[in-house]
Amino acid sequence: MATMSKTRAADVRVEGLSLELDEPGVAVGEAQRLVRDVSFGVAAGEMVGLAGESGSGKSLTASAIAGLMPSGVRRAGGTILIGAEVCPPGHRHPDVAMIFQNPMTSLNPSVRIGDQIAEAVRLRHKGTSRSAARKRAVEILEQVEVSQAASRARQYPFEFSGGMRQRAMIGIAIARDPAVLVADEPTTALDVTVQRGVMDLIDRLRTDLGLAVLLISHDLGVMSERCDRLLVMYSGELVEVGGTRQVLDQPAHPYVDGLLRCIPDRAMAAGRLQPLLGQVPPPNRWISGCRFADRCGSATPACESAPVPLAPLSPSAQGREVRCIHPLTPATAGERSAR
Repeated sequence: MATMSKTRAADVRVEGLSLELDEPGVAVGEAQRLVRDVSFGVAAGEMVGLAGESGSGKSLTASAIAGLMPSGVRRAGGTILIGAEVCPPGHRHPDVAMIFQNPMTSLNPSVRIGDQIAEAVRLRHKGTSRSAARKRAVEILEQVEVSQAASRARQYPFEFSGGMRQRAMIGIAIARDPAVLVADEPTTALDVTVQRGVMDLIDRLRTDLGLAVLLISHDLGVMSERCDRLLVMYSGELVEVGGTRQVLDQPAHPYVDGLLRCIPDRAMAAGRLQPLLGQVPPPNRWISGCRFADRCGSATPACESAPVPLAPLSPSAQGREVRCIHPLTPATAGERSAR
């Protein structure tokens, strides 16, 4: 197997990121907010998970980091830094690569897999000849563990299985020699065995290359096995931050506790499955106070009266932050329930 080129160590830092609808004639900062004041970092060699229900703002945050925000969305505030370099709004940093959740719609169905990887190589390394890029594409397919790489490089996406297509997408990302890898639901629609293989590959590349990996997923089980730290979003805000094991074993925010109660294995241990009722409200229904208040069994009038800051859980809980004025403790977590 060929040796993959090493990338320079870097990290990604997001400071006060706010995203809003790009409404014609509406000044920046005055349109409907979709993500509000999000701050976090991912160090080189670290994998950080970003979790939350659909509509929480996870993918928008990831797209902003990758410089690939959808049409109709703009950055209203905040800073994104790759290493020491500030990324202007709309700028796609060459050291950032992204893996999307549906490789079949991300790959060009009319272009051979090897040519798509070779194109990424040539875009990143100007002046590379077509033959050299094709050779590198075969090496990359070997590195992402696609068997018979030389012959597979001549095939089209429809000739690949779902897991192989995702490996090809990872290959295209790695062809950019990135320092930061954003993986947006990379195992969606894959069976359990294939999921594990894809995550093993991302984990290995993270270790071998010192990549800073941001993993977006609904699967808390995958995150519990892979991520060093966990960020949980709800209605465009971070609601809990901390070490993965700390957050999952002793959740401080009722929303996180509610998510965990929906996992069958944990529900069986607790004696019953307790679904999290309701759904994430649309942005035009967000309130200035706690946005989870209408689904929380512990909410009080004070929760809805004013914005709730993301604050340290306690002076001794280093790295643990929660957006809640009534945070759970190990003694109360099992007693509270969502509405």
